[in-house]
Amino acid sequence: MFESLGLEVWHLWLLAGCVIAVVELILVGSYYLLALAAGAGVVGIAASMTELSMQAQWLVFILATAAATGLLYFLRSKGGDEEIDNISFMVGKQVKVVEDVSPRGRVDYKTVTWEAESEDRLQAGEPAIIIGVNGSTLFVAKLKENN
Repeated sequence: MFESLGLEVWHLWLLAGCVIAVVELILVGSYYLLALAAGAGVVGIAASMTELSMQAQWLVFILATAAATGLLYFLRSKGGDEEIDNISFMVGKQVKVVEDVSPRGRVDYKTVTWEAESEDRLQAGEPAIIIGVNGSTLFVAKLKENN
């Protein structure tokens, strides 16, 4: 089907897995799509080593995605309460606004750019302080003179 482009089916599975993983890690940030990326990667590897019919490829994809979902669920539920504690240290830390926050924008914290929300209007280049965290969004406020 894609031979005219020099691609085999297993190339497409691996490409799909990579694209899904990148979308998850950069845009979504919730880890839910990683199971799909893992399933596509497993099919890509299996199809590169053996001739699998399209039905078998979809079956492997479904089984691998289900297994990855179970593994991610197990790993995430194991440290559920600790995860909240792992981000609480960020509250009170200083960030630099890289994209105007009014009420949403982006800030830099420890060389990573984060989504940010604030009740204050913050301009790029201005320092701010983290007052809360929800997933991959930092809630920030203007940095007071005495901080």
